[in-house]
Amino acid sequence: MRLNGRRGSALMLVPAGFLVMLLLGSIAFDLSLLFLRQRQASSLAADLANDLATLALDEDHLRASGEYVLDPEAAAAIGRDLALRSDLSDRLADLEVAVVDEAEVQVTATVRVEYVFAKAIPGAGEGTEVTATATARAVAG
Repeated sequence: MRLNGRRGSALMLVPAGFLVMLLLGSIAFDLSLLFLRQRQASSLAADLANDLATLALDEDHLRASGEYVLDPEAAAAIGRDLALRSDLSDRLADLEVAVVDEAEVQVTATVRVEYVFAKAIPGAGEGTEVTATATARAVAG
């Protein structure tokens, strides 16, 4: 079927449309990977904070005075050890463990995100980092 000599003109748009769909798909994939790593960092920080609120207990102080107090050095050491055992150990860029007061610990986890498709785009970065912070308080009871 011919319409004023414009035979096949729609076929020229197919490669351009395919490239646009490929580009949008790659952006969606990299952003979903970024969101996944953010959720994993948040989960790691929350899990570590909850574990450290009980594992970093200063038992000598508890026996001597009856007060529940966290040991900052033990919290940092146990936090590093638990983080190295996690699934994110190879992507973990930084881990900060701070005992805020006697019974509260704050964990900040920074995770590297390596882009998959954005590396092919000139000027785009290799990846980024996401950070999550969680706090847990131990309550004796």
